[in-house]
Amino acid sequence: MGTKKKIGLGVASAALGLALVGGGTWAAFNDIESTHATYAAGTLDLNAKETSARVNLSNLKPGDKFKKEFTFKNDGSLAIKEVLMQMGFSNFVDGNAKNGGKNSAEDFLKQFKVSVLTVGVEGGNGYPKNIILDSANLYDLYNMSVKKDKASMDKVKKLIEPGFLHDNGKINVATINGKTAPEYDGIPKDPYDFDKVEMVIEFVNDTTTDSNGNMVQNKYQGDSVQLDFSFEATQWNGLTIDGNKHADEKGYVKENERAHSEDK
Repeated sequence: MGTKKKIGLGVASAALGLALVGGGTWAAFNDIESTHATYAAGTLDLNAKETSARVNLSNLKPGDKFKKEFTFKNDGSLAIKEVLMQMGFSNFVDGNAKNGGKNSAEDFLKQFKVSVLTVGVEGGNGYPKNIILDSANLYDLYNMSVKKDKASMDKVKKLIEPGFLHDNGKINVATINGKTAPEYDGIPKDPYDFDKVEMVIEFVNDTTTDSNGNMVQNKYQGDSVQLDFSFEATQWNGLTIDGNKHADEKGYVKENERAHSEDK
C-alpha cells in the first residue's frame, strides 16, 4: 500500500515537472520583428503620333496614292513588345444621297487598299520591312480588327508577313525577331528606341462599267470618311525576378526596360 502511494506521488511529481518545463517554454523572452516590402508596378506608356505631310485629304480620284506615317516612342518604364494597330472609321458622308444613292461606309472602304505597310522605317535590326505581301483593302482591315470577322482575318492572314498578324485581328507594327540586334525588338526603354511606320493607301482604279457604259465607281463621287487608327502597346511576358541579377541596389528591376524581359 505504501509502495503504491509512493509510485503515485512519483508519477504526479514527474507530470508536474513536465508541466513546469512546458510553461517555461511559453514564458520565455519574446522578440517580434516586422519587415515591410514595397512592390511598385512599372508603366506601359506608348506615345503615338501621325507625322504624315497631310493628315486630311479631299478631292481624291481613283488611282491616287497617299502615304500615312506614324512614329512611336516609349514614354513608360517597361519595354513594349508589340504595337497592335486597329483601323476604324467615323463621319461617313454619302455624297450621292441627294441623288437617291444608298452608299455605305463599308462599300466605300472597299475602294481603298493598303499597298505598302513598312515597319522599322528608321532602319537597323534587319529593318525596314514591308510586311504587306499583297494589297489588303481597308474594309477587311476594319472588319477583322473591329468586328473580329474571321473571313476577313483569314483573307488578310495570307497577305501579311508571318508573325505580324495578332490573334485578335490587329496587326503588329513594331519590329519583331530582329536577327542582327534582338535587343531592339518591340520598343525597349533600354536601349533607347523609337519606331516609324509608313502606310501607302491607294484609291483603287476599277475600270468596270455597267450596262450603260458608266463606271461603277461613279456612285462614290463626293463620298468621304474619316479613318481612325488606334494603337495598343503590349508588355513582354512575366519574368521570374532574381534580385541579384535583375534589380539594382535600390530594387529597381532594370531588366524590365529591355526587350525579351521574360522567362525563356
